Formats: sequence, C-alpha cells, structure tokens
Amino acid sequence: MRDIERRVYDMAEPLCADNNAELVAVEWVKTGREWTLRLFIDAEGGVDHELCAAVSRVVSDALDVLDFIEPAYNLEVSSPGLERPLVKPADFQRFAGEPVCIRLFAAQGGKKEFYGDLVGYTPEGVEITEEKTGTRLVFARADIAKAHLVFKF
Repeated sequence: MRDIERRVYDMAEPLCADNNAELVAVEWVKTGREWTLRLFIDAEGGVDHELCAAVSRVVSDALDVLDFIEPAYNLEVSSPGLERPLVKPADFQRFAGEPVCIRLFAAQGGKKEFYGDLVGYTPEGVEITEEKTGTRLVFARADIAKAHLVFKF
C-alpha cells in the first residue's frame, strides 16, 4: 500500500466504523491528468447510496482538515462489488472456501496470476487450492500485488 493510501486508510477506517461501514480498501490512481481517491466500503445488509454519501462527507471533511494530499483529486466511495478485494488477514479468513484470483508482483513457476479456492490465511501466507490442478499453493503476503474474490456465473 502506498503512503497516501495507508494514511487515508488509517484516517478513514474509524470514520467508516462510526457510520456502521467497513473500509475494505483505498486506491489512489491517476487516469489521464486526473487523480482519483477511491474508498471501497461494505456494511451488513449491503451498501446503498445514502451510506456512500455519508462516508464521503465525513471523509472529505477530514481530508480537508488534514490537507496532506497535494494534487487535486476526485473522491469516490462505493461498494467493493462482487469481486471484492481481499486486503486484510481477516478478509482471507472470512472468505475461505470462496473462489479467488491472486496476482503476484513477480512470477512464480512462470505465472503471475493464480485462480482457485481460498483455503485461508496462515503465518506462512495466503493459501489456495489451484483451480485447474487442485494443488495447494501458499503465497507470502508480501508477494501478493492484488487479491480479490471471483464471481462465477
């Protein structure tokens, strides 16, 4: 997680909790000339427009006071969607048994992307049962660039 993402996450997590929401992930991305700060939230019973607006207001106010992000940016708050990112160790435990995609920073065995069923999180890392081979694989958390649930039709 980059510095801006980490600082925003640390600041926004309790604000989300105060609004009965879980902060799932923060993304700081540049598209063309524009910067966007994205917050993905979840809540028991789901995420609706009113919850996104409430979280957006409190986070925006806090960011205005702290003023640590230099370029102008757009703030977006939304649901993580069906292919929810997995970020925290608790995410990997909570969604054990679900289909996932793991993307690595560097290739292992000639591949950077692995699909399979999530077994869980251990001290060794994130464990999956690979989709095609049924092989159990463990990836060190530091080696994982991104992980998310996979929606199957």
